[in-house]
Amino acid sequence: MRTLINRPSFTPNEIVNALSSYDKPTIRRYQRSVKQPRLNHLPGSRGMPVIGNIYWILKDMHRWMNQEYERYGPVFTARMPVLSPVMMLGPDANRFVFQNEDKIFSNYFAWNATLSGLFDNNLLERDFRDHKTQRKILQQSFKRQSIEGHMDIMNPLLDKGVEGWDNGGSIRAMDYIKELLLSTGANVFLGVDMEGSEANRISQAFSQVVAAAGDPIKRKEIWFSPYAKGMRANDTLSDFILKEIPSRRHSQGKDFFSEFCRLRDENNQLFSDEVIRDHIMFLLFAAHDTTTSALSAILFALASDLKWQEELRQEMFALRDSKSNEELVFDDIDKLVKTGWTFKEALRMHPALAVMPRYALKDFEFNGHVIPKNTIVVVSSLFTHHMSEYWSNPYLFDPLRFSPDRAEDKKDFFQYVPFGGGAHKCIGMHFAEIQGKMFLYYLLRKYTVTKSPKMISYRYNNIPMTFPVDGLPLTFYRL
Repeated sequence: MRTLINRPSFTPNEIVNALSSYDKPTIRRYQRSVKQPRLNHLPGSRGMPVIGNIYWILKDMHRWMNQEYERYGPVFTARMPVLSPVMMLGPDANRFVFQNEDKIFSNYFAWNATLSGLFDNNLLERDFRDHKTQRKILQQSFKRQSIEGHMDIMNPLLDKGVEGWDNGGSIRAMDYIKELLLSTGANVFLGVDMEGSEANRISQAFSQVVAAAGDPIKRKEIWFSPYAKGMRANDTLSDFILKEIPSRRHSQGKDFFSEFCRLRDENNQLFSDEVIRDHIMFLLFAAHDTTTSALSAILFALASDLKWQEELRQEMFALRDSKSNEELVFDDIDKLVKTGWTFKEALRMHPALAVMPRYALKDFEFNGHVIPKNTIVVVSSLFTHHMSEYWSNPYLFDPLRFSPDRAEDKKDFFQYVPFGGGAHKCIGMHFAEIQGKMFLYYLLRKYTVTKSPKMISYRYNNIPMTFPVDGLPLTFYRL
């Protein structure tokens, strides 16, 4: 951000209009004209010289948030070398930010620095009327008929994918999940069979783009950096998608890519090649790492509670025995009730995105504090999901808290927000649950999952997403 220039043309209403029409020249001029305001009037510890709170945030974000909340309440600053966001914690903060009734907050300015050059023009960066239009486009690919086609693709891939997992030896389970979901995602989202040199090239390019999103420096001039490699990989993926679009428009494929190429807008026009490319690339990114994160947390929990693992296994055997074949269909998903509670509990304890940023377009007041425009504000699912006011024994893995008898998640509509909320609530959340249940259905009917007794707790890092720091060493015994 550069020096603040108070240009009268950039009123809050005008920048809202620019975001609503996705007027990128005006949006970029606005970006160049502002810097972060002073936040000295807000509570918050200064941390260490130069680096502020960043060490403690990286070391244990959850512990740091708890400590600051105890000292200062639900609003405080997080001092960092480049920018200092304002933390807003708890269900009331989630409601205020996600509902965004006065159009105070922008997603574009909150996420653009992270995704720029890698996933441009994606749904996460859209705001207001433009976001509503783009979301409506993508929702067509998440209707029941489409999901049924995606399940047809995933059934054999997930069944075969877990078949060859090592029997009786400790493996880095997260790596296995990540590889399987990447292969499955390439088929579901791109319609690409992950075999052969072309598939390897696409797989490597995607992995490099994902790694680039987590590069804190993001300088393409440093040719060997993750960001520079990701930019080059982005060109590889873009070229592949654009080259495939003409043939996909006439195909009958059930994958997202082929379906999207055949979709028409409200004027019965096919979508442009660029719109298709941008949305497909981001969907592949968003679906892949978030589900890997959730399933890693689930497998650790099940390896820690063999009794509950057996409960899920029996639920899956009962479903299989009630069917004429073993493959899952759409109507089967809701029958995996306990598996659904488990998926929700894993996302409660270890949400893939521990924090979610927004950018204030104008001054606002919350909880007695005036927060100035051009401030990054951050809400936290991780913090809210462990508040004892809303959850009993919040640090205990307890899927039954989501059962109808207890329904702990129903006390406040904004206490459980692993997929965000409001207009920007994750469009693929139901797909993620379906894919997660399918993975567990095929895995647990084949294996018992165990861990070393020395693994007392789930060791993870929340930045940039929630992943086990040790790769999650687990042992799988064939049933």
